[in-house]
Amino acid sequence: MRLNAILFAVAKVLLFALVVVGVVGLVFVFWIIPRQVNTPEVAVPNLIGQSYQQAVLLITSSGLTVDPVQEQKPSPDFPVGQVIEQDPSANFKIKLNKPIRLTLSSGSEQVAVPDVAGMLVGDAEILLADVGLRRGRVAAVYTDRYPKADTVIAQTPRAKTLRPYDSEIHLLLSLGIRPKLFRMPDLHLVSIDKARSLLELHGLRIGDLVYKPHPEIDQGVIINHQPDAGELLRVGQAVNLEVSGSQQKKEDKGGFLEIKHTISLTGASHKRVRIVIEDERKKLIKVVDGWYKSGTFIEKPPERVVGKATMRIYEDNVLVKTEVR
Repeated sequence: MRLNAILFAVAKVLLFALVVVGVVGLVFVFWIIPRQVNTPEVAVPNLIGQSYQQAVLLITSSGLTVDPVQEQKPSPDFPVGQVIEQDPSANFKIKLNKPIRLTLSSGSEQVAVPDVAGMLVGDAEILLADVGLRRGRVAAVYTDRYPKADTVIAQTPRAKTLRPYDSEIHLLLSLGIRPKLFRMPDLHLVSIDKARSLLELHGLRIGDLVYKPHPEIDQGVIINHQPDAGELLRVGQAVNLEVSGSQQKKEDKGGFLEIKHTISLTGASHKRVRIVIEDERKKLIKVVDGWYKSGTFIEKPPERVVGKATMRIYEDNVLVKTEVR
């Protein structure tokens, strides 16, 4: 009898459980599922660039909810607290009450400005790029404190200040020591070879070279020049010469000058290299002008020249090699 009573009680419990499961299933099938299926969809509003409060207002007014989980990321384009990402994305259609997750801007990533004073501009640009900054405006002045041209004298903003990622750093460069003025020597009746050496000694260059036959002056002698003798000149200034005789000579059949140079390993890691050629035509040919890594071997196609030709090689505006053909 007692065993039958226990079995009867167990049967009632199981029957009750089946009834409950059946009722829940009917509710799910006939009420919850249709309710979900028939819930209207709405388009997610565009929240990018909105403040958190504005984004919440737009979300709730659309019948959606805000996910309580928030993320923050640095952004150079959005101020602190503005929405930079949303999930789901704008215009994506979802059911009502579905949560929208927001990612807010924590502001621009800050970078410590390195000290580039005393560095060559090429090395300064590399260091700035390594920390996520870039060169901005550049000005240059003469200074005795930094005799080497293209050396950074000052920078804005100052070193160790914090600036947003990818900010510009403005540089003040040295043009080297201010060139001294000197008076143009009198080259009348001086041979062209002697005049060329004298001009090079003073850091001058020959500009226009015109040959004119003269009945009383030997060939290859200076008839006239500009600027005139006594005028004040600066280093690098051009002097135009008028020479007696003809430019064409039997030995001036022309030829080719090989252009090869290995950049020195001393000094800066990158150097500005210039290679210029000047021949009897006094035509200045610039065959190389650019930034190269130290130790690089430069080779260019041979350059055709007329008569005596001089090739000068500069590294960071310093003459390092001269070749005469």
